[in-house]
Amino acid sequence: MKSPYSTISQIQTFFESKGIRAQKKFGQNFLIDQNIVDYIVNVAKPLFTEPEITLAEIGIGLGTLTYPILSLQKETDLFEIDFAYIQLAKEEILPKFPKAHLYAGDALENLFHIFPKRVFVFGNLPYHLTTEIISTLLIHCRMFQGGIFMVQKEFAERLAKETSSLSVFLSAFCEVKYLKTVHKNCFFPIPKIHSALILLTPKSEKSKNHWSPQSEEEVAIWSRMLRTLFWGKRKQIQVSLRESPFSDDPIFREALAEAISLSAIPPTKRPEELNQEQFLNLGQHLLDILSK
Repeated sequence: MKSPYSTISQIQTFFESKGIRAQKKFGQNFLIDQNIVDYIVNVAKPLFTEPEITLAEIGIGLGTLTYPILSLQKETDLFEIDFAYIQLAKEEILPKFPKAHLYAGDALENLFHIFPKRVFVFGNLPYHLTTEIISTLLIHCRMFQGGIFMVQKEFAERLAKETSSLSVFLSAFCEVKYLKTVHKNCFFPIPKIHSALILLTPKSEKSKNHWSPQSEEEVAIWSRMLRTLFWGKRKQIQVSLRESPFSDDPIFREALAEAISLSAIPPTKRPEELNQEQFLNLGQHLLDILSK
């Protein structure tokens, strides 16, 4: 089923009837290209065939993607912060789809509702919250089944095509695939930059290195290790280890130095010269040392 507010004229009519406009503070740019909507649904459908898997959408807006998702007839949790679209969902969407559940307010404060579930997540994410939302899902949603997210193109490239602190951090939890560039003209109002679709797929035990942090304490150590190594643009590992404010604790610094040695990583290397497997191996060694 298609949203009744999926074209520019339909959106403008809705805005006029409610006396509202798109809110920049929420990063509201509404997808109007039905080909992109169909692409998202078609890529996602084979990934959640098991009946017990539920769905979620972060930021439903005018329901451009919500209607096709709910038409799949699976239990679906919806998250929305804007009062206008919360009311729209209550009046027009929820009555049509009894398997939909709406959580009004800040998504980050409500995501705990899906933490215990085997859930596949969709989201057109505001730039200033993208990292926090994705990290929260991967850290706390232990049965995360994957997700497709619309993000800024530059951010997608950082995750899928570059070696950065964030891309390596996420590699302990999932695989990131750059799916498709989405031109800015596919949205209304038109944003200043292009977007991209990324697919997050949880790591399986069959993957080459399936290690991942198993507790909040281990996540904190993994994060601290990466902040230390990536501190200072293009600095050698040995320099960051010595000078980074994240390694000022002698116990942590000595443990990381030992882990680097055990991992056979030359201290003169720069972080961007290492691959994800080397980082994951290093993380394992560091946790083993600190747990003694």
